[in-house]
Amino acid sequence: MNRIRSVMLILAVTGCFSQTAFPESPVTARFSLDRERLTAGEAFLLTLEFRISGDALDKEISIAALPPPGELQIRSFEELPNETVVQGAKSTEVRRFRTWARVKTPGSITLAPRLDGTLIQTSRTLFITQQVRRSIHIPVEPFPITALPLPETGRPPRFSGLVGNYTFSVKAVPLDIALGDLITLTFTVEGDWLPETYSVPQANSIPGLKVYESKPVPEESSPTRQVFRQTVIPQENFLKALPAFALTCFDSRESRYKTLVSGPFPITLHAERVPNHPVYVPTQAVTGCTTQNSIYPAAGPSSPPESRWTRMGTRLQGHQSMIIQGNTETTARFGPSDSARELFTIQPGTPVTLDSSSEDWIRISCSQGTGWIPKKSAK
Repeated sequence: MNRIRSVMLILAVTGCFSQTAFPESPVTARFSLDRERLTAGEAFLLTLEFRISGDALDKEISIAALPPPGELQIRSFEELPNETVVQGAKSTEVRRFRTWARVKTPGSITLAPRLDGTLIQTSRTLFITQQVRRSIHIPVEPFPITALPLPETGRPPRFSGLVGNYTFSVKAVPLDIALGDLITLTFTVEGDWLPETYSVPQANSIPGLKVYESKPVPEESSPTRQVFRQTVIPQENFLKALPAFALTCFDSRESRYKTLVSGPFPITLHAERVPNHPVYVPTQAVTGCTTQNSIYPAAGPSSPPESRWTRMGTRLQGHQSMIIQGNTETTARFGPSDSARELFTIQPGTPVTLDSSSEDWIRISCSQGTGWIPKKSAK
């Protein structure tokens, strides 16, 4: 059961209840939409209007018997400013409540909920203000809603599932970088009330680019605005730009499919430049049976607590270039220990940058990431 709450305050001394006669149907209600045509899956604004004649309506109104969520999705109602309509000697209070709603599948449904409230009649004498309260059923006009199906003609193969009015933008920073630097992509979808699931554009398999999974950003999102971030790392000099990203949606007001495009994003790569520090290290956070990749700075105020392996290293003032030596590949580990987790392997002859060192281990950076290797493995 949903409840609508108003902000009306009743400043009076509550007296005893009585059997005072009330007029028939002193309160009526009706629904309305913010548009004439509606498409299945489209978010719309639904308004419930009450008209109260003569007396007052208590701040709490109950709503029951709405269509099930599988047919109609509906958010909590919010109250709009009250209005008073005067016709001759008669005054009518108009109270409106509005919410986002969505009809999920094509077809027709009828809104005819049960509305119950408490009517308040106030009488005043010289010294006493008295209220008489009575529970009432509020009649509401049945309101049919018809949702049209999405057209098959012109439907893009990568339709996002969004129906309505939306904007789409992508921000990529930084773009003047060295090989191995991290680029953060921020995707923003904004407009009507967003559905629970839809296809979000993201960087996928791109030659020369290491790609991590996109993640939602709840602190920057709302029911009508969703923000996602994705991390990519250029690893080849031939990469000149990040491609454009496209979001397809159906604009129900224009009755056509639209493709919203952001990009491309030109990249300036400096082969001679050392990647900016702090170096970002890929790790894996395992929750239940799902493994998710994440990236965080190896050091810095916004990073997770520094591990004991990192604290053992001595930070050097400069960055020394080294070459992996030997006849077999070298394994880079999370910490300076043979028992530390393996991160990646490095082929002999690969150039690396010395970051810090401990007694028998050195912490290096290369195009594959950052990790600890035995000191004897590089020169």
